[in-house]
Amino acid sequence: MSNASFAVRSGAITGFLGPNGAGKSTTLRLFLGLDRPTSGSALIDGKRIDEWPVPARKIGAALDTQCAHPSRRAIDSLRWVAKLVGVDQKQAEVMLDRVGLTEVAGQRIGRFSLGMRQRLSLAIALVGNPEIVVLDEPMNGLDPDGIAWMKDLLRQFRDQGRTVFVSSHLLAEMEGLVDDLVVIAQSRIVGSGSAAAFVQRFKVQKVTVVCENPKVLATALVKAGGRVQADGERGMHVTGLGSGQVGTIARDAMVALYELREERSLHNAFAQATGDRKGIRGEVG
Repeated sequence: MSNASFAVRSGAITGFLGPNGAGKSTTLRLFLGLDRPTSGSALIDGKRIDEWPVPARKIGAALDTQCAHPSRRAIDSLRWVAKLVGVDQKQAEVMLDRVGLTEVAGQRIGRFSLGMRQRLSLAIALVGNPEIVVLDEPMNGLDPDGIAWMKDLLRQFRDQGRTVFVSSHLLAEMEGLVDDLVVIAQSRIVGSGSAAAFVQRFKVQKVTVVCENPKVLATALVKAGGRVQADGERGMHVTGLGSGQVGTIARDAMVALYELREERSLHNAFAQATGDRKGIRGEVG
């Protein structure tokens, strides 16, 4: 990491996005005191994590699905963590039920699927009833129903007033979920702030058009610097030009438009931010 500086807003879901190898896991390890920065500091409500009397009650983290010995039963692992944190042993059963693992509480963890281990790691993170939840790629190994369940659970955490900081390289999972974003590329923070502001900061990358004479319009659009991909008999997708430009070019070419739709998405904004970092440093929104 180099000159990484950002803050996570309390009571919100913040997505920590970046390609594989960008430095997400390293940043989380620094934040949790598992690694030490060569300069600067990572603070939780103004303190380092080791300055909190019982860190697990302040912040719960799930960074790895290999969070418990494979020969142990799930319930025993949770009970051991509850004892370590200093909470009622009943929290083990409560957390297993919360993540949907009650029926396999007596199974050895070595028999668990990746998705089941993902749920177990979340249960371990929650045993101390923390104010802050930090998750590294929590939807890996989950099926579509599991992903929907995880998103709903994270929203519940936010609605309870908790702070959620979740890393991912899968943008589709974060779209419509996060309130704020921190975007990292090549070990540098390239954007942070509200998700809506981040998306709005970048130009539209794709415009969908349905028109009367696509051949004539496509020729005019390419001449103006656009890139065109046909979609059906009269449709096309245009990149490199905004919807206003496309409309003006269609008018000048005397081509009637039946549909003109622009797309702004987290995926498009992320691609532009991580593909060209020029002028994207600092806060957004």
